[in-house]
Amino acid sequence: MKIGIIVNSIKMCPESVKNYTENLLRSLFVIGCDDVEIIPIHDREILNSDYNKTKSNRSLFNENILSKTLSFVQMIADDYFRSLKIQRLLIKNKIDVVHLPYLVGASAPSLAFKLSPRLVVTLHGVAPLVLPPHMYSEKWPPLIKMFTRTQALKWKLQSNIKSIITVSNSEKQNIADKLGIPKEKIKVIYHGVDHEHFKPLDKYEIREKLGKKYGINFDFILHVSSYQPKKNVEGIIKAFALVKNKYKIKEKLVIIGKQTESIKKFNKELRLEREVIFLGHVPYSELPSFYNGATCFIFPSFHESFGMPILEAMACGCPVVTSNIFSCPEVAKDAAILINPWDIQEMVKAILTVISDESLRENLTKKGLKRTKEFSWEKCAKEHLKVYEEAFYGV
Repeated sequence: MKIGIIVNSIKMCPESVKNYTENLLRSLFVIGCDDVEIIPIHDREILNSDYNKTKSNRSLFNENILSKTLSFVQMIADDYFRSLKIQRLLIKNKIDVVHLPYLVGASAPSLAFKLSPRLVVTLHGVAPLVLPPHMYSEKWPPLIKMFTRTQALKWKLQSNIKSIITVSNSEKQNIADKLGIPKEKIKVIYHGVDHEHFKPLDKYEIREKLGKKYGINFDFILHVSSYQPKKNVEGIIKAFALVKNKYKIKEKLVIIGKQTESIKKFNKELRLEREVIFLGHVPYSELPSFYNGATCFIFPSFHESFGMPILEAMACGCPVVTSNIFSCPEVAKDAAILINPWDIQEMVKAILTVISDESLRENLTKKGLKRTKEFSWEKCAKEHLKVYEEAFYGV
């Protein structure tokens, strides 16, 4: 059985999807299977099956096929020709099952969809369909983006798809409700966490490193996300301002990930320029240092399909405050403080409680480390293999 995994537009995906695809491929190669051959498919070439053994192959993922300046007509043409190339590769390599690890957007070539005999797709989430339009993006006209995404998803889901993989039971319910997909067609497979990368580190060494490299030589509360309204960054800053002004806490707030000028302006209006540190993009390799150095991690999203930062923080022993809606409580369970993300006062209370109660932090750390042991990329890869087999044998 030959499994073709389409990775041609991985550069255009969100960082979380990129990490999912790369970790899935690497784990599939590591576990191996005598009667299964994994073939990553790119519309320009077949990726080396030794991908997991060398970082040089990562350059193949860095091709930005669609320039941001392309017109709508050019995008359609590009989709058509990419689809032809992919289809030729699928036929040439006698692919039995095709897996598209990212369903939304330009990474889903239409012709390849229509012609693929056995297709498995990963639908990471349907946030545009479960959130008010203004909560999803402030860059595009919300109604147009909502309409476009909705129609694209519905059209693509009409293709010959054997199984839809999603990343939480919460999102399975959303997909079934919003797109009318039968639940038996939707398979839930949790992401893993790289325990060799995200793990507890020496606190003294971490503090010294953060001080020298980033000037962070103080206690801090951490948030990690690239800006989307659903990440609730404005709510985090509001809650932090209230805690800082009323209780005079010593901790500062460190925000990793690209943020908009409107968020920075909002922070300035609250006179928190010295108390909230916007670091922008931080390399993936550096994230464990911040999780280890933080007093706590706050992640009060209005919607998450999974919520990888929750597990990353827990795997590093960092106490977590996160939302009590959608997938967050499913992932965190009792190993985090769960709050209503719409309630600023509840967020204030949670922050104050965690940073002032050392025994609570120790308890959350223990529970978090235990919880993350249930997630691994090897387990994730094995469950994907089962879905491929079901698609191939028609189970």
